[in-house]
Amino acid sequence: MSWPDVHPPVVHCPFGLRRHWSFLALVGAVGLGVVMGGLGTPGALVAQGWVADVQAARSSFGTPPLNAVSTNASVGLRFTRDRRYLHGAGALPLREGDLAWGFLSVGDRVSLRRGRFEVGVDPSVLAHAQRDPSTDLGGSGLRAELLPVVSASVGSVVTEVRSGGSWYRGRIGEESWTRDLHVTDVVVSHPRALASGRTLRVDADLRHLRAGGGVEGGEEAYTWAGILVSGGAGRASWWASSGRWVAGLDDEAAKTALGGGVSWALAASTALSVAVRREPFDPVFLGTDRTSWGVALRHRLGAAPPRPPGAGVDVRRMGRIVVRLPLDASPHPPGVAGDFTNWEVRAMHRRGHHWEAEFDVRPGLYHYAFRSRDGDWFVPPGVEGRRQDGMGGWVAVLLVPEVAR
Repeated sequence: MSWPDVHPPVVHCPFGLRRHWSFLALVGAVGLGVVMGGLGTPGALVAQGWVADVQAARSSFGTPPLNAVSTNASVGLRFTRDRRYLHGAGALPLREGDLAWGFLSVGDRVSLRRGRFEVGVDPSVLAHAQRDPSTDLGGSGLRAELLPVVSASVGSVVTEVRSGGSWYRGRIGEESWTRDLHVTDVVVSHPRALASGRTLRVDADLRHLRAGGGVEGGEEAYTWAGILVSGGAGRASWWASSGRWVAGLDDEAAKTALGGGVSWALAASTALSVAVRREPFDPVFLGTDRTSWGVALRHRLGAAPPRPPGAGVDVRRMGRIVVRLPLDASPHPPGVAGDFTNWEVRAMHRRGHHWEAEFDVRPGLYHYAFRSRDGDWFVPPGVEGRRQDGMGGWVAVLLVPEVAR
């Protein structure tokens, strides 16, 4: 594996704003994205999932200088909701000779869902810039990905397959290069709700990257296998990951990744996080193996985001309803039945943190209930319209109004 020469002669010139144009432009873009995304409507920061963080970290860089590590103080802002995210940060060096850097990353998922299946596409863009005072050179890069996705749930396990293109263009000084890769990614995730409010989630990842016409014109192919385990209990949450490039690298190359982190809620909106990672060679950015760590103080802006809907029914227009049940209300996939199914039990499938089923229903008054894998009928407390069925059990009443169509 080779890459462009990234150590041209040092150019002695003032380290001034003029030489920082790419870095300043990116920081400006972060600010603009924050303003447009967060302040577009009154109270948006209160209602949406915005988090600000201040971090001290030893970071590694996938772009040249390939062996560069830097200790920085950074300020970041991120927004996440479902599969939609925006994350930007800017950092200044804490030691002489370290890098100044900034980045902006945005992504989303556009999809159609039916029962246990989902079909869509994941678009994302990452822009970054940095300056290396040891060479007085600036660098920048832009990555764009478009990954069609198909997912299916079986019980509480969701399997996702994504396959598409990843394009990256990097620059440092007068040198520039482009990476075009085909990415195929298979992720199997299994969340579980344990006793006493504890959670556990396991994600297994198998990834294949192929670059036709690599840096020297030859075809490259890499295969990665990894696992991520995360959980939480009370104020604490944690994660641990491990992975390895199982094909594509030379025997001498570092192939194994390890990482872990913990987070502790100091208050309702503030948490302290610590993370350490050991990362191998990166075939996307052509980065060498490196170790990084970070200590971050994160604060949620505004009020707490609304809790996910509990058990019950979401009545939508065009005569469609979505019946929901939280995962922790049933350890196995439940069923649902009602007047709108002629009391035939229909399977529910996992979607996010819920079991769900969708139906086309005419306006009217209906009764419904959930059924466990063991055959027991139940309606959790708190479901709107819950009442006794007169036979020692429970049923829920649902009114679908005419305006819902």
